[in-house]
Parts: sequence; structure tokens; C-alpha cells
Amino acid sequence: MACSRCRTLPLSVETRGTLLLTGAVRELIEILIGFLEVEGLDFEDAGLELRLHEANLFEFLQRVRDAQAFNALERRGLSALLLEPGEALSFHSFTRARTLEQWLGLLDACGLIEILEAKRFVSWFQPILSATDGAVVGYESLLRGRRSDGSLMFPGEIFTLAGDNDLLFQVDRQARESALRCAAAAGLQGQIFINFVPTAIYDPVHCLQSTVGWARKLGFDPGRLVFEVVETERVGDLDHLKRILDFYRGAGYRVALDDVGSGYASLNLLATLKPDIIKIDMEIVRGIDTDTQRQSVFRALVGIARDLGIQVLAEGVETQAELAYVVGQGADLVQGYLFARPAPQPPEPQWPTF
Repeated sequence: MACSRCRTLPLSVETRGTLLLTGAVRELIEILIGFLEVEGLDFEDAGLELRLHEANLFEFLQRVRDAQAFNALERRGLSALLLEPGEALSFHSFTRARTLEQWLGLLDACGLIEILEAKRFVSWFQPILSATDGAVVGYESLLRGRRSDGSLMFPGEIFTLAGDNDLLFQVDRQARESALRCAAAAGLQGQIFINFVPTAIYDPVHCLQSTVGWARKLGFDPGRLVFEVVETERVGDLDHLKRILDFYRGAGYRVALDDVGSGYASLNLLATLKPDIIKIDMEIVRGIDTDTQRQSVFRALVGIARDLGIQVLAEGVETQAELAYVVGQGADLVQGYLFARPAPQPPEPQWPTF
């Protein structure tokens, strides 16, 4: 079972309980009391702590936002915590406490929270082709969130909101599970590339159990699944990442590094982690047929990958000239708009005739 961190949402539209409000000094509490009185909200005053019973944190934050009652310093000095019915205040409870500034940020992310609460993540897929003959060898899963009105929230917005509001744990777990469910529903064959964020995983043995469970339940052969590290260049704790990749390998899965070559850390990562596949960043592939600097980086990465027994995937291929170059320089796999765009049910990709 996954831990409560990634299964529990910090803010709910429906949950009611005892709302605890506190501040570093009594002067802040007095300002807060003035706000509660103006809003007509009943509360208990316990000195440096105020209690509102049968309260909804979401509604309270909406009042704070609409009234614009506190300045930035006050919002950072006041904190709130919602105790659910029957829950006793404990030291562990304080891990859920946030400042009003942080809670209001979450309120701005309520669209993402609503998607998470309703479990409305879906995955679209883009084909990955053999550089030898254009045969489809697999698909990358790409996350989308479906809002209540049917419109889509795309990865840039999803992960920005998640990163700013401490929701990466919940997003990453649901995204992995969505990739597996949607791939099975679409009847996709070949390898399935599934993105994950290393910083959203505390301990792979515990945090990844639900993903492994879904893979088994849906009948996926572990050898078909490739778990792909996103934001490869931002990895700060290599030992932690290595434990995660070792866990995946131990379960029979393959691993890939995304966006390789976009910074200076790539070479060390390749030597230390020795992934099965590297995806060379689209910023290197774009216009590579006419850019000698990009060509030098690409050739160097291919040479190192060959020495280490790593497959090379060139991503973001958009023109025949780019394709001709990366194929000629030793790419094993290719991916990009030249062949097919992401879709819920990906179309048959088009392989150019040279």
C-alpha cells in the first residue's frame, strides 16, 4: 500500500472538522480575531490558538481571499490546520499545517486538486520507432488532466501547480497508474514508457508498490515497461535515484533517462546510473542537421552510450533532415511530430521515404 502522503489531498472541498488557527505573536491573533468577527464566524479563543468547529478549510480560505484581509507578512505569520471529525491533535498532525500564504496558493491550484480528488488523469501516447526501419517499438505515456467541464490540463500547468503547492507526490502516483490503465484500455503493444519524478518518491519499496500492483493486475510483462526519469538534469541525490532505478530493475522493468544532454550533469549520470535507454533532448535534435555544436554533443553522447551498452533515443524529431542525421549517427530509436503527435489512441505513424 502507498503511504498516506501520496494518497491524501491537503485540501478538500467537502471535508469539515475543527479548524485550528494560530500565529507567532498575539498581535497577529488579534488581527485574525477582527477578521473572524467581521465575517460573523464563531470561534474559541485559547490565547495563541483559535478554534472553529464544523468548519470547512476550503470555504474559510475563499473568505480570506475574497476579503483581502491580510497583507503578505500577516499571511506568512498565520497558520491553519484542519482536524477531521474524531481526530485528536497530535504532534504528527502538525505535518499538515501550513501558513495562510501556502494555503492560498493551494486554493489557486484547486483545479488540479479537483482533478486529483476525482481521479480524472488520462494518458495520451506518442509512438517510438526503430531508427532502422520505422517499426513501432513502443509508446511514451503523456499526462493530461480532465477538468469537470471536459477541457484538458496539460503537463506544464500540472507540474508547475504541483511543484508550487507540494502536490508532486499525489500527481506522480496517479500519473503512473493512469499510464498503465490507459495503455491497457487502448490495447497498446510493445514497450510503454512511463515518466516519474524521483523527488516524489521517498522509499521505492513502499512508494512504488501501487504502481507494481497495477502492472500485475493489468497483466503487463515487466519487460514491456520502461520507467523514465523526468528532469534528469535536476537530480540532486544520485544515491536516492540509483536506489529507485535498482528497485525497478530488480522487478524486471527497464529504465530510461529523459532530456539527456540539456545540461552538464548528463555524462556523470550515464556512468553512475547506466540506464537501459537515454533520450537525447529535443533541444539538441532540433535543427541538428545544420548546427555543428549540436552535432558534436549528439555524437559524443552516442559514443558514450555505445561504450556503456545503452540504447539511444532521439526525441523531438520534426523534419526529414533531422531524422537523416540522427539515424546516420547511430540513434537506435526516434520519436517526434514527424511521425505522429500524441493522442489517446495513437495513429499509425508515418515513416518518410529517403
